[in-house]
Amino acid sequence: MRFALAIDLGGTKVSSSVVSEDGSIVSYSTRPTDAQKGGDWVLNRIKEVAAEALESSKVAPKQIIGVGLGTPGVVDAEKGIMLSEAVNIPNWKGRNLKKELEQVLGLPTLIDNDANAAGFGEYVFGAGKGSKNLVFVTLGTGVGGAVILNGEIVRGASFVAGELGHISIDPNGPKCGCGNYGCVELFASGPAIAQKAREYVLRGVETKISKIVPPEEITAEHVAKAAQEGDLLAQSILAEAGKILGVALSGIVNLLNPDCIVIGGGVAQAGDWILEPVRWEIKRRALPDATKVLRVVPAALGTNAGILGTAALVFRAVQT
Repeated sequence: MRFALAIDLGGTKVSSSVVSEDGSIVSYSTRPTDAQKGGDWVLNRIKEVAAEALESSKVAPKQIIGVGLGTPGVVDAEKGIMLSEAVNIPNWKGRNLKKELEQVLGLPTLIDNDANAAGFGEYVFGAGKGSKNLVFVTLGTGVGGAVILNGEIVRGASFVAGELGHISIDPNGPKCGCGNYGCVELFASGPAIAQKAREYVLRGVETKISKIVPPEEITAEHVAKAAQEGDLLAQSILAEAGKILGVALSGIVNLLNPDCIVIGGGVAQAGDWILEPVRWEIKRRALPDATKVLRVVPAALGTNAGILGTAALVFRAVQT
């Protein structure tokens, strides 16, 4: 059996696993990223977790065919070079991660954006298994995504395809960190949902959310918890976020005609309170022929999506 060494880099932690070709995670290692210490520090962290995962796996070195790394930021997936700074990691732009990791680990290495990796994981091993054309959406601190058509990740001319969170849904809306106005991320991300709830609580609106935590500590998870307990305000906040996301995705459905949309990330833990409005808006707004075989489903792999996706990319790319 073939194995891949998969690495998932995040702003707070970096994880590594040895993964078998059937998607089984054989070993797991994780450490804090400590991203504020800079790119050299983070690269050493990657090397440490990779070495730990390899050692604890007990897999023979000759069975490991390659390395996959998913990282935040814009990546030249062909050359393995960072084209932008990753969130919270200084001096990440310009690094040839492929070259640096191949020198240390002595194995063929693939580098890709973390959302692309997670989307490919869901496509191969998760909720999108069996689909042909898939759109992956991750709802968390921001709104990210990936597009997979006929089994290939769509990366675009400059490797920025899949930025679903920066589709403008309201040209007169608030300014986004990307410089645009009214982006989906401003309405459907975790911080956006929390901020909306906070505003209602501070205005004195009756809600279970205020009984869970003080206003300054509200997160999207607290809103989801209140919604599941029957709180009407929490349910309406999540429904509005789902509606906005559904409006944006209806255009994507008309453009790409996917057979599956997978929605993951922390906010998606709200389940049907956010997914049903997404489905409704897509059904209402997209062309009927474009929705005939479309499924809109929650992600299945959780925090393992990135690990499994980078491993799947290695298995597909490295021939032995």
